[in-house]
Amino acid sequence: MKDAIEVQLIDTNIYKSKELWQPYRARGAFGGQSLHAYFLLAGNVDRPIIYTVERMRDGKSYATRMVKASQRGKTIFVCNCSFSTLEEGITLSHQVTMPTVANPESLPSDLDIFQKILRSTKSESKQFLLRAEKNINDNSLIDYRAVNQYSNEEIITGNVKTDAHGRRWFKTRGALNDDMKLHACIIAYASDSGLINVAATANGLSYNSESMGMMASLDHTMWFHAPARADDWLLYDIHSPRTNHGRGVAFGKIYSSDGTLVVTTAQEGIVRLTEAEQKKRRKQLEFENGFLGNCRCQL
Repeated sequence: MKDAIEVQLIDTNIYKSKELWQPYRARGAFGGQSLHAYFLLAGNVDRPIIYTVERMRDGKSYATRMVKASQRGKTIFVCNCSFSTLEEGITLSHQVTMPTVANPESLPSDLDIFQKILRSTKSESKQFLLRAEKNINDNSLIDYRAVNQYSNEEIITGNVKTDAHGRRWFKTRGALNDDMKLHACIIAYASDSGLINVAATANGLSYNSESMGMMASLDHTMWFHAPARADDWLLYDIHSPRTNHGRGVAFGKIYSSDGTLVVTTAQEGIVRLTEAEQKKRRKQLEFENGFLGNCRCQL
């Protein structure tokens, strides 16, 4: 995990990725006090990424940096980062309460679920079988455990009960050193996974549904409230208030296992139906509108 997020200094304010890793379902390379990032193009894991850092401001309490990632001369990612020193003295403090959910040790991991379904279900969906095998074979660096459990049929079809909320535990699969900057980077890395999917489940679908044509992050924002270890269990509490015009927005709160709110996130992403599903729903709307029109005429 450490190698996947480390960079190598190659010149003043210019860095190169050391190792890139592409999880299953990702379009490309995956991947303080606050940050706001825009995903512009998919990264190619077979080529190094060059990161250029612009030092926007260095104040007494806050520093601001703008990072641009590029491949083959094209900008694929930009990010504004704000860093702050620890505030001294008496400060105001409050937080929302962490929801009460099942203990992560009592929940199966995502990989455990796919393995169980493959053993117990004779699915005729070649698409699901392919996805399940790739999920299992994917050497995932993060252990994700969903609090919202779906039935085998829902997982296979991707057609799920409508729910605009999602909760999952996560942590690294191995122990890390005590460098808290490393832990913050890994939490940032993991926070992108599953966030925009809740915008789809709010509509009764998940990434696995054959009705979904495209799901991809457009931008991603994080506010770091307190340090936390990425190799200890963290609860990700997500909700999506809106999907429209092929896009969805989701907000998340990440808690350490002792209930401390350590990170808040926000993301907008593409949540687009397939052309076939759009055509099907368009015909259904035309039928319903025509039926209602005929009813009004008769009245």
